[in-house]
Amino acid sequence: MLMRDPSEQPVVTNEGLNTPGPPTSRSPIHTLDFRYHSYDEMEMSLQLLSAVHPSITYLYSAGRSVQGRNLYVMEISTNPGVDQRGKPEIMFLGNLHGNEFIGREMLLNLVEYLCRNYDKDLLVTRLVNSTRIHIMPSMNPDGNELALKAHNERVSGDLSIIGHRNSHRVDLNANFPKQSGSGNTVEAETLAVINWIKDHFFVLSASIRGGFRGVVYPSSLDSVDEDLFKSVAKAYYVQSQAFQEPQACDVPRTREKKGNKHHRPVITGIDMLTWAYHSTDTLAVKIGLSCELLPPEELLSEYWEKNHGALLHFIQQVHLFVRGMVTDGHSGKGIANATVVVEGSSHHVHTSSTGQYWRPLAPGSYHITASAPGYIPISESVRVLETRVEQVDFKLTRDALQPSVEEGEQKDFEKLVERLLAPGELDQLVRSLLPAQTLRYRTYRERSEFLRGLTLNFPRITRLYSLGQSTEIRTVWALEIAGNLEVPQAAEPKIRFVAGVHGDAAVGPELLLEFASVLCLNYGRNSAITKLIDRSRILILPCVNPDGREQAQEGFCSSSKGYTNAHGTDLDTDFFYGNASAQPETRAVMDLIYGGGFSLSVALEGGSLLATYSYDRPNQHAQNEETLRYLASLYASSHPLMHLGNLGCTEKSGQIPGGILRGADFSAHTGSMKDFSLDVGICPEITVYTGCCMFPSERQLFSLWMENRLPLFRMLLEVHRRLSGVVRDSKGRPMSDAVVVVNGFMNVHADSQGHFTTLVAPGTHQLLVQAHGYQQELQQVNISSDKVTSPIVIDFTADRAPLSQAVFVIATASLMSILICALLIWHLRSAKFSRIRDGVRWLRRKRDVLQMEAMASEKSPLRQEFLDESESEDDPFLVESR
Repeated sequence: MLMRDPSEQPVVTNEGLNTPGPPTSRSPIHTLDFRYHSYDEMEMSLQLLSAVHPSITYLYSAGRSVQGRNLYVMEISTNPGVDQRGKPEIMFLGNLHGNEFIGREMLLNLVEYLCRNYDKDLLVTRLVNSTRIHIMPSMNPDGNELALKAHNERVSGDLSIIGHRNSHRVDLNANFPKQSGSGNTVEAETLAVINWIKDHFFVLSASIRGGFRGVVYPSSLDSVDEDLFKSVAKAYYVQSQAFQEPQACDVPRTREKKGNKHHRPVITGIDMLTWAYHSTDTLAVKIGLSCELLPPEELLSEYWEKNHGALLHFIQQVHLFVRGMVTDGHSGKGIANATVVVEGSSHHVHTSSTGQYWRPLAPGSYHITASAPGYIPISESVRVLETRVEQVDFKLTRDALQPSVEEGEQKDFEKLVERLLAPGELDQLVRSLLPAQTLRYRTYRERSEFLRGLTLNFPRITRLYSLGQSTEIRTVWALEIAGNLEVPQAAEPKIRFVAGVHGDAAVGPELLLEFASVLCLNYGRNSAITKLIDRSRILILPCVNPDGREQAQEGFCSSSKGYTNAHGTDLDTDFFYGNASAQPETRAVMDLIYGGGFSLSVALEGGSLLATYSYDRPNQHAQNEETLRYLASLYASSHPLMHLGNLGCTEKSGQIPGGILRGADFSAHTGSMKDFSLDVGICPEITVYTGCCMFPSERQLFSLWMENRLPLFRMLLEVHRRLSGVVRDSKGRPMSDAVVVVNGFMNVHADSQGHFTTLVAPGTHQLLVQAHGYQQELQQVNISSDKVTSPIVIDFTADRAPLSQAVFVIATASLMSILICALLIWHLRSAKFSRIRDGVRWLRRKRDVLQMEAMASEKSPLRQEFLDESESEDDPFLVESR
């Protein structure tokens, strides 16, 4: 029956539940580790499991405790870390109170059990394949360390109090913010869990607890959700063997029994269940497994045996509710963050980034409504059965009278960029950012560990992956920073920062690591940085030549040691299209550039103080040199010294206007990375020489960072002051084969969704838009240096030419060509040669007319003329063999 404790939280007990639990197969407990783990042991265990089972695990930190311990989370799923269609998310949390050992140990056992039995146990395999399971064994590691120490050292006193709270003596379960926004202080652990839950779309959540036995859910509920919670709780009792044997603590204890009046926890907010129900999508319960906070270690295996089946069934329940997609009725794309409401419930759920939702409901009939800003809401009726999933999809139609959220957010972002483009504004922002203070020279191993640490601490916005390996089998790392890693947004600008092409240019790698750290640290803390990361895709290659970097030596400003790779090749002379013998480091970067999609690339070098632009190869000027020169000048003018143009690095150094040069005028050579980026990747790249010394002393890193931090942020800002738009046909469908010719020479290709983007210098630009089978469209745009140009929409006004007409014209032209050849051969020696030649000329003119008509029907800008230069009217009978 249902019982309520004095705090008005309903608890399901097993009294009156006569249905015996189904037989559960015995778990392989001999492979599990049943003992109490310290924080270090827990950390080592999780890292080991993640290393042994990399295909189904993703270990990350949701944040840190007051004392700096990681709040580790293990995600278990196929392709972990990625929002996948059809995969609901579920969350388990332990150690909400540090002295409740049972939850922490049961969840560590659950992690190990799922990993070890994947591909061996049918149920486990199905759950891992179809669910994203997130497990945080310890929310309060500081309190747990204190309680474990007191237990091990047999400290006298009330062990129900020691370690119960966090290091600030705050009960974390009473620290979640109230809806009224009373301004209560939120602890570091609480804030981390809040952000973690809000970053995901957990369908169900369970906090595994000790000190009581029962399934507890929020007290203030709508009847629709209370029925659901009762259903979930009763299912746990049926599946658990432990609750078939009643114990005294099954009845909820009063608040006074949890702590005497002299040691009551500091109450600074509301409990986690109430906060989660009213503030998030998840429906959360807490499950008490033992009367004791710290049961004997020898009983842990028994607790696991009696509860592991119920825990697996709890995961399985996320698949037994209503689910579906909310999509745009026109494009068919999923609508992110749409709201799904059940009539009679104030608890709303929202769609994920792919437009999917899950709504737990007890068996019965319901009326469900889906809505999204800028769309007309739609309602559906559904009958939920206990034994199957109900799929309810919604196709929303745009409301022409309301601007969409995306349009409003885009306008706000454009205003932010324009504000930061104003004199002094970006500098003020950069000065206000939280510093990372990580500057120091790192070995390859230290750099790799640092990058892994960034992804561990900032999993939502970072992704680390390998581009390939160097000659000496060192990884060429790439760190991606973006607000939406899993689903790239339409026309989202991509910018690439590269360093370490020459191993002895040691400053660049450290500047880029500091840059990445500052971005990550200020995400969520500074609104401008948060919005920039949310609307950008930043790729950082800290060291292209790790082998050379290992050989270089600090303090040598002009030594060539480490300049080349391990094969003695200068990598900046190795970037040739189709280079089959390219060095492995070169090949790794070339493959990245081949992928395309970048708007801008910035490469950091050393040995001078200037910025250069393409081309590096001599005797050739880029068609968009005006834009390239402008981009280089942006970096130089943002640098306190570079724009002065005083190199002063060698005796031959002279004055360089504005601190910028064409690459060939500075150091002419072929096979450079920036020339390859421009020619093959269609991405402008500038090379920045950060200082006269290639490998200065470590104490100079801070001043070099202070000189270059503003220019780095200025280049990130520049990719948002770009020319962009979308090309559509007459019916509003995106055209993936469209080509936008800028100023008559630069071809920009639209992507699969019809979007195009390119960087251009401020001024007036002519756009000629071409697509196979359509009339060309001509537009003129004005680009300002301090304004954002809103994306333009180019709609072709005429439909494609009918296929049958085009075929007829081409066939006619071909037939006439055959006829001409036949007549020429037949009458080659005829006395009427002159009249035939005149006739042939007439026929050729007719053929040309027909051919031009065929060309006009296709409107292809790349079509060649039919008349070959080798033909002439004086030789009308020339027949080329082909």
